[in-house]
Amino acid sequence: MNLELLRVAAAGESGNVVATLAYEARRARGVTIVAGHGYSSSKHNLDPLCAFLESHGFAVYSLDFPGHKLGASGGTLGSAHDLVDAMSSVVRLARERGAQTLYTLGHSMGAATALCVAGSDPSIAGAVSIATGYGRPTALSALTNKGSVDLRSAYVDGASLPEIVDSWLPLLETALPQLAGRPSLFVAAERDGLVSEASVKQLFEHAHEPKMFTTVGGDHTSAGENARGAVLEWLAERHAR
Repeated sequence: MNLELLRVAAAGESGNVVATLAYEARRARGVTIVAGHGYSSSKHNLDPLCAFLESHGFAVYSLDFPGHKLGASGGTLGSAHDLVDAMSSVVRLARERGAQTLYTLGHSMGAATALCVAGSDPSIAGAVSIATGYGRPTALSALTNKGSVDLRSAYVDGASLPEIVDSWLPLLETALPQLAGRPSLFVAAERDGLVSEASVKQLFEHAHEPKMFTTVGGDHTSAGENARGAVLEWLAERHAR
């Protein structure tokens, strides 16, 4: 495996610098994926999925969102606009390095971002959304109301998870119809205690064709890793060797 750590200035006016790990595809299919992780996490969480896809011929750029202390980007996270700017900058970098057919992919917060970025850029072929749903997750509201759970906000310099969710909702509403005509895959995890399968299905129902829904084993954190087979099958149907 050939890995390269790259840095690129985020789009917009935040001043953030985005770190991304580039996985060079073996027996390349000429398809590139830009991937984003969930809140309070880092690109490490998506490494099993990204490395697996790389081994099957897909080039991958997996980024660290700004403000995430476990990642390498630094900076601060103000709102969902910073997420979109960060992923958009990596899409631009991938294009500059020769990517032509390109998909966005994400887990949880990164999934909402992947849908928003793909919706706003008609040159992106489609999107993969893992473990994110429609509206404000009921579990998130319940945990917030308890007052004793910080939802890992200590791991992020900037906005809390409820603040980020509230800021991405209008962006997602705009992005879904913009994706019409391009394929999208929606993945739920069976034992996800934060984003229920019903919520993922609701997001799927609001999306436009062509689209696909599937469920994998595991919980919220392991959803990305456990989606390896489903994501590969979906991509391979569109880009057979």
